[in-house]
Amino acid sequence: MNADDLGANTQRSHGIFQCFEFGIVTNATLLPNATDSDRAAKQAREKKLPTGLHLNLSEHAPLSKRDTINSLIEGNGMFLAGERMRDALDAGTVRKEHLEREIRAQMDWFLESVGSPTHVDSHYHIHTHPMVAAALIPVLERYGVRFVRIPLEEPLPPFRTIVSDAQLEKVKKINASSLAAKDLYSAWGIASSNHFRGLTLAGNASLKNLRHIIGRLPEGITELMVHPGSACTEGTPFDLDPQRQTELRMLTDASIVEELQERDIRLASYGDL
Repeated sequence: MNADDLGANTQRSHGIFQCFEFGIVTNATLLPNATDSDRAAKQAREKKLPTGLHLNLSEHAPLSKRDTINSLIEGNGMFLAGERMRDALDAGTVRKEHLEREIRAQMDWFLESVGSPTHVDSHYHIHTHPMVAAALIPVLERYGVRFVRIPLEEPLPPFRTIVSDAQLEKVKKINASSLAAKDLYSAWGIASSNHFRGLTLAGNASLKNLRHIIGRLPEGITELMVHPGSACTEGTPFDLDPQRQTELRMLTDASIVEELQERDIRLASYGDL
């Protein structure tokens, strides 16, 4: 159970730590450049929460000097937002040395603030883009990071979860990118979980849908991506979405722990692999 976006803000971090202390979230990935990143890093160390790097090239300000990575940023100095970064990568307007510089800066911040990451994933799954993967792999090799997330969610459609056609199309695109990325990373000995879930749970969180996922897990190691958070009064639309609190309640419901135990499903972190 990996909670994304640790450090996004104090409320999101609080929700993730609640789920960890409850015993259901076993891993989190930490944003290196958000409003609560430094405090959340300190708490993760103190609480001994297994933590990976949530590489962020699609939101907030970079850690590198802006004039040294200008192909990654908008006129306001912030990263190209969301899909605009992927579009720029596809168009070839992003310079490889800029990617390498910012990835190193984020990894260096993590190593100094937390220690060695359990694994690496990314905001908007941008690390599955071949150009980002090519820049990230040497950094993973240098620091001995052995695992990345491969957000390949199959089968589709999901288990009785109500998912819009637009969301399914988005998931299919992520799956296609993930298939190619899996080959790139595995060629360098960088592994992932056997299976992945969470793309179709996002926006559709409920106890019922989580139980459907748990009840149909394949054999092997599955990463389940979650995004819990306490109530926010400010932040991005994603932060303010009531689904963050729905996920928090869902993940701290005692019936989920009981179901995991009944099905003999062991909770683990990337650090255990």
